[in-house]
Amino acid sequence: MMAAKILYDAIIIGGGPAGLSVALGLGRQTRKCLVISHNVFRNDGIEASHAVLGHDHTHPQEISARARQQIERYGNTSYVDAEIVSARPEEFPQWRNHKGFVVKSKDGQSWSGKTLVLATGVKDILPDLKGYKENWPKNIYQCLFCDGWERRHSQKAVFGDPSAGIFLTAMASMALGLDTEKNRDGSAKVTILTNGPCRADDESLDPAFAKGLKAMLARGVKIDQRKVIALEDADPEEGVYVHLRDESSGAEERLHFGFIVSKPPTTPNAPQLIQELGIELDKGMFGDNIKAAPPFHSTNVPGVFAVGDCGNALTHVTTALATGVSAAGGIVHYLNGMEDADALADIENS
Repeated sequence: MMAAKILYDAIIIGGGPAGLSVALGLGRQTRKCLVISHNVFRNDGIEASHAVLGHDHTHPQEISARARQQIERYGNTSYVDAEIVSARPEEFPQWRNHKGFVVKSKDGQSWSGKTLVLATGVKDILPDLKGYKENWPKNIYQCLFCDGWERRHSQKAVFGDPSAGIFLTAMASMALGLDTEKNRDGSAKVTILTNGPCRADDESLDPAFAKGLKAMLARGVKIDQRKVIALEDADPEEGVYVHLRDESSGAEERLHFGFIVSKPPTTPNAPQLIQELGIELDKGMFGDNIKAAPPFHSTNVPGVFAVGDCGNALTHVTTALATGVSAAGGIVHYLNGMEDADALADIENS
């Protein structure tokens, strides 16, 4: 494959907050970069981003548009709409035979860069439950910093089987904090849906989880052990209906909730790039993510950085922004180090 004529300082795969944050940082250092994105984002379908300082309750597309306007000021960033299907190291004669990277798109185009940034995000692996996909993310929230406040006075459900462990009780505790108002019977407006048997006095449970269940019961949280068989959008009402079945009697019931808290596992996008480059992964609580070393979020492959959700177990716009600008610093130091070494070699060889 012929290398592209332009050798960018960085090729950034992914045009979300993390990728744009890298571009902004590199712009401040007059480093030429290319942002490649096929514009499919994990938060497609949400109405607004929250807990983003200066951008609270702002639509993600508006945040992205503002970011691009600010990046444009520096004149160092180009954009391409494409899906990258291949990435491999290559030596570049115009860069003293140093190794950079060539990436190739689905339609056969290629671009070259001295460094490579994976800002490709993650994919949520949704459960095979009727109505789950249709209610995600409109009525199913994975993060109560991101969503939930707007419906804080409604009945709230936390959904997951006992294998989710302390996540269930931690999220129930957070949901309690949204609204101190209780139901008429004195119970809290929070229900944990365990999708099967789950008792706080079960000795087989993780002790921390069992303790959490006891704490939730003490605070008035209901624990519903019935099988969740379907979810149904309550439209035109706000919220979602949960269809439950008692496995012993076969009786079914439909309950209304303003929203459901549920955290499905995730997996990094662009697995073919990760495999092709030989990038190492970390096992996290909610799934794999790229192993990105602090402080600059470098991977085990020299010159490759991972930012945002794909390289961080804490997935939020603000952490994506932080990892992006940190990686920009790492890229600049990486390139400066190579340029310094080249200059010293020139002196020694003169």
